[in-house]
Amino acid sequence: MYPVRMAGQELPRGIPDDTAPGAPEAPVALGVDAARRFAARAFEAAGMRPDDAALIAGNMLWADLRGVDTHGVQRVSWYLQWFDESRSRPDASVEIVQEGPALLVGDGHSGLGQVVATRFADRVIEKARGEGLCLGLLRNSNDWGCGAWYPVRATEAGCVGMAMTTSVPTLAPWGSRKRLFGNNPIAFAFPRRAPARPIVYDAALTPVALGKVLRARAEGKEIPSEWGFRDDDGHPTTDPSAAFAGIIPAIGGYKGTGLALVTNLLAGVLSGSAHSAAVDVGKRGQFFLVIDPGAVGDRAAYENAVEELVAQMREAGTGDQVLPGEEVLLPGEPEWRQFDARSKTGRIDYPASVARSLDKVAARLGIEPIPREV
Repeated sequence: MYPVRMAGQELPRGIPDDTAPGAPEAPVALGVDAARRFAARAFEAAGMRPDDAALIAGNMLWADLRGVDTHGVQRVSWYLQWFDESRSRPDASVEIVQEGPALLVGDGHSGLGQVVATRFADRVIEKARGEGLCLGLLRNSNDWGCGAWYPVRATEAGCVGMAMTTSVPTLAPWGSRKRLFGNNPIAFAFPRRAPARPIVYDAALTPVALGKVLRARAEGKEIPSEWGFRDDDGHPTTDPSAAFAGIIPAIGGYKGTGLALVTNLLAGVLSGSAHSAAVDVGKRGQFFLVIDPGAVGDRAAYENAVEELVAQMREAGTGDQVLPGEEVLLPGEPEWRQFDARSKTGRIDYPASVARSLDKVAARLGIEPIPREV
């Protein structure tokens, strides 16, 4: 177990310190429905409208069910802290500030990303269904949780979806120590012929989500050396505190930091939001592009081509084509498997640090804590 490192260490802006002394504790089982109800109650108690509180709770549990549980109820305490600090507004609504034939520009007025970005993305999807495609640019938004949520909503309307967001600075330009760019995720989703689920690609610009490093830090655990983190002197480290204080790696080296710049240009500069070092809580920009395949060609031909591609992927995963110990999967397939497994059991084993933070939320707001599953 690593001690909490204080000197020279900085967590990303707006992230509370959830570490606790002592040895790591066992995971805590919580019911999915109970966790969803708790999150909704907590946000409503903090001043959110009931429909907005239910929306963000649904987003969080969707992430947790898919196994992306660094982006789910782990973040309840983060957002409540932002409300306390007046860095985010619980009552904010998205405003459309510019509209064209295939364009929407919005202002989230520092509302929580899962609310203002979802409401805005739904408008973009609706417009794409009528116009064939739509570009959406949102300024003054916030952390949006699980990025796949937005393009997957586009697939439910039969459209291709793409989304990206800025985030607080954690990455340095290649060759520098100065943190200038966020670990900006990019997400795509492509509809398939029913009943097949969409193909979903959702990835940030580091080898693993930084939420996993935060969780290891809160749990007092090491991080794997293959994640590629280095301390401030450039030495490889498995200490999550030293990793955050040091040099956070981008995928593909200079190629990853190049993508960080591009996502800042598209989601930050183009949207009229804060970008690069100025990105902060309540000052994130987001980029959405939604395309209706039926508007650019024959929908049946699109579906046939997608299924042909999938068949080629499946064939590559059979016989002597498969590398030892490997399985060929479509992007998003592991998450759909996890979604089904967790939905079936109706429970999720959360790290003790997450359960502890939710209990603190309950005590602070004067609401009932989430009951433990037996």
